[in-house]
Amino acid sequence: MRISSLVFVLATATASTLAVSSSTASSGNVKPFRPMLKSKPKFTVYKNPVALDDKLVDGKTEDLAAVGNAAAEFMSKSSGIPTSNIRITSSYTDAASGITHVYLVQTVSGKDVANSVANVNVAKGKVISSSHSFAPLASVTQAAHSMAAAESEDKSESAKKALSALAKHIGHGLSDSDLGQAKVSTVDSIQGGQYLLIEDIAGDLALDGNAIAEQSYIQDSQGQLVPAWRVNIEQTNHWWNAHVGADGKVLKLTDWYANSESYNVYPKNVNSPSDGSRKIVVDPANKDASPKGWVTEGSTYGNNVWAQSNPNGGSTWKNNHRPAGKDGVFDYPLDLTKQPKTYVDAAITQLFYTNNLMHDLSYVYGFDEAAGNFQDVNYSGKGAGNDAVIANAQDGSGTNNANFATPPDGQRPRMRMYVWTQTSPYRDGDLEQDIVVHEYSHGISTRLTGGPANSDCLDSGESGGMGEGWGDAISTILRLNATHTHSTDFILGGYSYNKSIRRYPYSTSLRTNPSTFKFLDRSDYREVHDIGEVWAEIIYEVLWALIDKNGFAPDLFARDLAKGNSLMLQLLLDGMKLQPCSPSFLDARDAILQAEKNLTGGKNQCAIWTAFAKRGMGPSAAGSDGYTHTEDFWIPDEC
Repeated sequence: MRISSLVFVLATATASTLAVSSSTASSGNVKPFRPMLKSKPKFTVYKNPVALDDKLVDGKTEDLAAVGNAAAEFMSKSSGIPTSNIRITSSYTDAASGITHVYLVQTVSGKDVANSVANVNVAKGKVISSSHSFAPLASVTQAAHSMAAAESEDKSESAKKALSALAKHIGHGLSDSDLGQAKVSTVDSIQGGQYLLIEDIAGDLALDGNAIAEQSYIQDSQGQLVPAWRVNIEQTNHWWNAHVGADGKVLKLTDWYANSESYNVYPKNVNSPSDGSRKIVVDPANKDASPKGWVTEGSTYGNNVWAQSNPNGGSTWKNNHRPAGKDGVFDYPLDLTKQPKTYVDAAITQLFYTNNLMHDLSYVYGFDEAAGNFQDVNYSGKGAGNDAVIANAQDGSGTNNANFATPPDGQRPRMRMYVWTQTSPYRDGDLEQDIVVHEYSHGISTRLTGGPANSDCLDSGESGGMGEGWGDAISTILRLNATHTHSTDFILGGYSYNKSIRRYPYSTSLRTNPSTFKFLDRSDYREVHDIGEVWAEIIYEVLWALIDKNGFAPDLFARDLAKGNSLMLQLLLDGMKLQPCSPSFLDARDAILQAEKNLTGGKNQCAIWTAFAKRGMGPSAAGSDGYTHTEDFWIPDEC
């Protein structure tokens, strides 16, 4: 599983940034990283879709397994890797588009290669796009020959050494006596296979005293496959998923927690207390997304979300305080002239409402059970259940921040909202919709990119930055109303932080927001939040290009894809499903363009290209992580 950890980045008009620090000082400066592969995979969109098995050509089969197996065969032929070295991690058919998304991982002797992944997108029995980062066959053969030596090792001791190496890397000492006290047992994985559970870990290394270790491989920058232990530990502000080599070196590090801005909404059309008043909303649950409603047994927990206070921080949640609704009514006093702890029940109720709102809205646009959404019970029987969001209001583990941890499908994500201390009295991030939406959007983008079983696809660089940018973009889409125009500018965090937490407002004016694709080459645009600002600004241009061309839908829940704002939200989610693991800006751009062709036949291609080109991402733009970015401000000749 994977957890991404995000930290709010607060920016001033002078473009100097302040990152909110982790409460775990020893881990505060540790950054996620991954091997930069020598041969970066290309996201291929097939102008002439490639037919799979003859039985699937008519597109009428409902046998998902058959489509998955055919996709694996296709990827085997494309990559030169035998199907015996390819495992399907997840697959599902998108209910709205009819496209089947198949996600795969390369294996050696039954063990996954963490960063050797692929995805195949199938429509009507034909492959419309695909991508892979598989290592060459020679590397697979060489790795298989070296497996015997690894198998002869004492797995328990080897796993403990890997845990010790990770602890050292993140600044937590783990003595030999600490390791000696730890207990190791074998546990069956929900995704098949087995892993080692290391329990009774001394000290504050692991939040619950436990760690997970699993044998795997990692592909290095030269395409060689290196045996490694996948080690997973959760801390107060981090959830580390690391791959550690036999020499004790950490080869890949992902943080499943994602921190970002606080956005609060009263009803869905009021972003924060600065924008309007509270009102009673009656029966807000969407009948398709939440057919049994939001509430279970009269309190702020249900199938989609468990919302509670957590004043002391820590990992407890199930028995924490929740307000008890009277006859299904959750109506609590809110006095903003007093400190947030005086209105904790109102804050929990607001957090519960906004999380459920996002669950239902994203469900309507394709983040459903098959795609890996967050539900305890999956009514369709697709996907893995038992993973409703744990949403902590006024969490005591930090201030001036928020975060969202996203493990793979079937494991509970955790949202923690903090109090902000820039004003007197303090302000509560639970009450600002754009913060909550930004956080929830991390869960959406993490589960949809690379498939619901892989939470490691948006871990750093451009992909990690886009994880931040999508959160900003989706929260902005929700804030729009019919009075806004393409001349409207938006800032983020205005209520909680009392000013913008970004360098520039989101604007279609190059004078107001000068961000372009080339900004990614700047030394002050290497952190994921800075990268995310560029991506969100580019998406803001695309959003208004679509609204200006197609008009505005006042109710996003109606999913009127003839209108620009609804179409934009759909394209973002569809693009996440289509794009490869660890996408670049250009990969994500191409996935959005392909998603639009799938939906409309290409009616908006020129509008989208024009918006991308305005910010330097025209057809000839080039560059990705670690490479110089070349801008292109031209649009295609056919436009």
